[in-house]
Amino acid sequence: MLGLAAAGRNPNRVRRNGRSPVDYIVRGIGGVRGIADIERTILALRAAGRSAHSVRGRNLVRELIAMRRRNGSFAGLANQTAFAILALRAAGRSRKDRTVRAAAGWLLSQHNRDGGYNFAGKGGRSGIDDTAAALQALVAAGKRRSKTVRRAAAFLAAKQNRDGGMPLTPGHASNAQSTAWAIQGLAAAGRSPARLHRRGARSPIEYLRSLQSSSGAVRYSRSSRQTPVWVTAQALMGFTAKPFPLRRR
Repeated sequence: MLGLAAAGRNPNRVRRNGRSPVDYIVRGIGGVRGIADIERTILALRAAGRSAHSVRGRNLVRELIAMRRRNGSFAGLANQTAFAILALRAAGRSRKDRTVRAAAGWLLSQHNRDGGYNFAGKGGRSGIDDTAAALQALVAAGKRRSKTVRRAAAFLAAKQNRDGGMPLTPGHASNAQSTAWAIQGLAAAGRSPARLHRRGARSPIEYLRSLQSSSGAVRYSRSSRQTPVWVTAQALMGFTAKPFPLRRR
């Protein structure tokens, strides 16, 4: 749903046997319980222009807010706190909202010395995906001009591999999903992914294009075709360089 929305396709209008992916999520809403599931479901519904305040009798936004910890974090984890901010902003909460501000304040305190983020928080090894998610969340919370955002963007740019792509963990091989995450993070911070050519490499977007087959599907990497629907959906957000949150009016 998020990939389709990034590409300008309304997920409500993508149908097979009369049913859309939005219908599928709504039918299975009873199984959405964990913080991460609620966050991503809100993002997906809002990308399709659907309310997250009333989904078969459930107010997902209210449920998410109730999960906030006293220190402002969600589950005490950087990645879940980042996605909470993105979900709340997608649902219409302003940058000045108390929960958004508290979560952003906690997230600002969790960056590592190298400027990156670990999924759990400060101290763990910085990764591309988690840094990009934190970047998007901080920008969505109104922190685009902060030093933390500038340093996180610089961390991403510095980890580009010679093939133009980005690794999940610095020093490892590039993959489509981490590259797409990095593109979203850089775009959120106001940096052009199309102009990133570290050491003469092709841009991250060009790397993504090199993984696309004639069917339209995008490979995970040079050596793997795993989870093609998930990878292609993530790549769509990279191709379009659209950061979260995606909202359809």
